[in-house]
Amino acid sequence: MEEAINLAKMGKPLMAMLVIKSYVQDKMDEGLDINKMDKVCRDLISAILATPSVNDESWRVFLPSPSIEEIEAVVQKLKECLG
Repeated sequence: MEEAINLAKMGKPLMAMLVIKSYVQDKMDEGLDINKMDKVCRDLISAILATPSVNDESWRVFLPSPSIEEIEAVVQKLKECLG
C-alpha cells in the first residue's frame, strides 16, 4: 500500500488508485469475504473495485484526480477494513 502513496506523491494519483484496486482484487481472489465486514468497508471495497482501469493521462480527462490526502485516507481505511 505504500507504493500507492508513493505514486500519489510522484504525481500519479490515478495510478495509485489502480495499485489499490489491484491489491483489493488480489485479496478477493484469496477469498476475502466482504459480506462479513461493516457497511463502510463493504462500500469502500465496492467503490475501489468499480474504479475504471485507465491510466493517469486518459482518466484525467474524464475524472478529477484524488489528492494525496484522499489516497492516504483510502489506504488507511482499507488497512483497518482488512485488518
